Amino acid sequence: MNQVRTTRIVSPLAKQLARPGGRTIADAQRLADAGLQRHRAGVMDDIEGLIGRLEALCAAATPEAQGRIYGLASDLVDLAGFFDTGPLYTAGYSLCDLSERMQTTGVWNWPAVEVHVKALRLIHAGGCREGAESDVLLQGLRSVLAAFTPD
Repeated sequence: MNQVRTTRIVSPLAKQLARPGGRTIADAQRLADAGLQRHRAGVMDDIEGLIGRLEALCAAATPEAQGRIYGLASDLVDLAGFFDTGPLYTAGYSLCDLSERMQTTGVWNWPAVEVHVKALRLIHAGGCREGAESDVLLQGLRSVLAAFTPD
């Protein structure tokens, strides 16, 4: 009868990981966060540009503009998610939700969209800080969003 033999193969990566030294997870995370923070100003400028484009779409208020709101709001949320933008992320997500509900129901309300875009502008201008002002803005956006709940 044949005997089964098990051979353990140790890869070069496993050998390298087993060696002492290197960075701790905390150090790696700290360095990654520091690297990400170097891009914050550029990303905030990009968010500024997206808000400007959303404002232009609101001013145009055309059917073509309706179709672009969700995409720009989604881009804003994607960028805001990389940093601690608190209320800005929440307001952007609310605009995405509102736009989707309006597209689904076929009922478009530009003033509701404008309220969201103006809230984004105010939150961005305020440094994306959480506080009483941003809480009031977000509560208002929740009220606007609640009015567009599909049946």
